Amino acid sequence: MNLKLRQLQGFAAAATHGSFSAAARELAMTQPAFSQLVRELETALQVKLFERTTRRVELTEAGRRFLAMIQRPLDDLDDAYRFAREMAAGTRGRLVFSSLPSVAFGLVTTTLARFKALHPAITARLIEDQDSNIAEKVLHREVDFGIGTLARPHEELAFRELLPDELQAVYPARHALAMKRRITWRDLAAGPLVLLPKQSSVRTLAEHGFAAARVVREPDYEVANMVTALSMVRAGLGVTVMPRMVLAELNMKGLAAGRIHDPRPVRTIGIITRRDRALSPAAAAYVDLLFATARGPSYNKRAASSAA
Repeated sequence: MNLKLRQLQGFAAAATHGSFSAAARELAMTQPAFSQLVRELETALQVKLFERTTRRVELTEAGRRFLAMIQRPLDDLDDAYRFAREMAAGTRGRLVFSSLPSVAFGLVTTTLARFKALHPAITARLIEDQDSNIAEKVLHREVDFGIGTLARPHEELAFRELLPDELQAVYPARHALAMKRRITWRDLAAGPLVLLPKQSSVRTLAEHGFAAARVVREPDYEVANMVTALSMVRAGLGVTVMPRMVLAELNMKGLAAGRIHDPRPVRTIGIITRRDRALSPAAAAYVDLLFATARGPSYNKRAASSAA
């Protein structure tokens, strides 16, 4: 059976309007061409679908039954067409991405809230993870993209720089470090130290800082959560290092932060994708908004401060 979608659409339009001329206008066809379309459909089905009068056309009994059978599939096809167009336009779809917790804290969630307000029909799933795991998730196509750092180049991964982020020392407001004009890694190593786990990019950068200063230093306390680290610092159990970009999102009551020197700990946050896989329209729309947010007044000011 060689039925064409255009024939079925034309038949349904004529049945709805009770007029070939109105149906022809809906399908942007001439009336003779539309009449030919209906004749071809009736020939293919070997049944008469319309009774024609001088004023209007009416469905035959076979036509009524045929319309009832094709109306739902036509509606489903129309829905599928609209869905595909919305997917292509980035107004509908699904995105799954992974982010470093320190980036998810503020920038990612702020952007996600804006994104959901702009694209309510798109579903989004965020997975917090550490750098090595994020890269693996992107490689194995578990996520559309990752947000983090890339320790070393990978032939299958692309890295697009989003913004620089500087680690800062965090200590009680009345700590001796608050009196120093210049905080060094040796200053941090001199007292109790609270650090995040080894798999954290913050911990890796801190270890590079100690190594560059020729200081061998293990933390006195190792915690998995930045909030816990700040609570311990507030309790006077030590000092810690935190990404500058998250400090505005955390409770800094009773605490102070200062820049670290010799060397300065700066990491580059970026978007990690597979080289052989283009982002979906939904994912690309979120990434574009992420860059726009990062270049806005608040985050642009932080990036400029870290790069100074």
